[in-house]
Amino acid sequence: MIMLVYLLLLYSSITLFLNFFYFSKRGKDYTPGKFEKISVLIPVRNEEKELRMCLDSLLNQSYPFMEIIAMDDNSDDTSWQILREYAAKYGDTIRVLKSKPLPDGWTGKNWVCFQLSQIAKGDWLLFTDADTMHRRDSILRAYTESRVRNASLISYLPDLITVSLAEKIILPVIYFSFYLLFPLFVMKKIKNHNAAIAIGTFIFIKREIYIKIDGHRAVKNEIVDDISLARLVKKCGENFDLISGIDLFYTRFYHNLREIWKGFSKNAYGAFGYSILPYLATLAFSYFIFLNPFIKLALYKSFNIHNPYFNQVFIILALRIIVAIKTKHSILSILFHPIMIVFSLLFSLNSLWKALSGNPIIWKGRAYKATK
Repeated sequence: MIMLVYLLLLYSSITLFLNFFYFSKRGKDYTPGKFEKISVLIPVRNEEKELRMCLDSLLNQSYPFMEIIAMDDNSDDTSWQILREYAAKYGDTIRVLKSKPLPDGWTGKNWVCFQLSQIAKGDWLLFTDADTMHRRDSILRAYTESRVRNASLISYLPDLITVSLAEKIILPVIYFSFYLLFPLFVMKKIKNHNAAIAIGTFIFIKREIYIKIDGHRAVKNEIVDDISLARLVKKCGENFDLISGIDLFYTRFYHNLREIWKGFSKNAYGAFGYSILPYLATLAFSYFIFLNPFIKLALYKSFNIHNPYFNQVFIILALRIIVAIKTKHSILSILFHPIMIVFSLLFSLNSLWKALSGNPIIWKGRAYKATK
């Protein structure tokens, strides 16, 4: 068993370094011959905390040929008032609208994104969340990367803004998963369209491909719409790419432990396409390789270098330190690594339970069933 753990830690080490180089690849020296029009599309529902930050960063973009359209999804905070304020001040640059009533069979975000896509005039569509912040060249970089990589869909792995203790300890599980569990370069080479991934905070997609796959209408009842869109893009033979947004594109996913629990419970199982065997295999892998050695170390009769679990824990923490340096996340997540894994396993199991039991997930005042 100990040898198996070392072999799987070797797998994670190799995966880490493959992903390290994968995310480091950028087309820095490419200058487009022409700039196509980009429509920046922002669905907004109860985002008063970060909305101004998002709009300011988008209005300050260096990309020369773009439109900004934001749509309020029946917010019950001051989001609509903020949008109207910006429209009054920057009316030539930003357009704001109210969503039509939500039809049966649609999730709220997908319905708003679909409406936005019908209004947009751009050759490329950027769907970005209202709780994001963009460096001045983030959109220019996405357009450049799409040309360099011949990709019809570009998504950013975001730079996470973490403020509360719970955010600092738990949210780096996102980086942990992307860097240590799945070799992204290999996923791109796999022909099966289910081996595709994107993150919904930044979906940059070619308009003609969006229309070809029927866009958000094709995933209208999907909770995890971002990965579903990436799979549809791959299924129709087009390239996609997930690239690093560290120091380029920022988001604060959640604000406290309650939001983290509800958010990950909503998304975790759906990210695997509701395929139970790969999901359970990943959870088992995470427990036996990244949590069990800490339990064994704590329960072993002696706590020293001769403890057979000492080296396993050392390797795990070394891998976490490398990821932390690369992604610039809090050292607290490393110090409390077992807590991060325990909480991640719990919300993953809760996500599975929600889907299998048919219990709804309440998100931003609406009830959704976590099922395909």
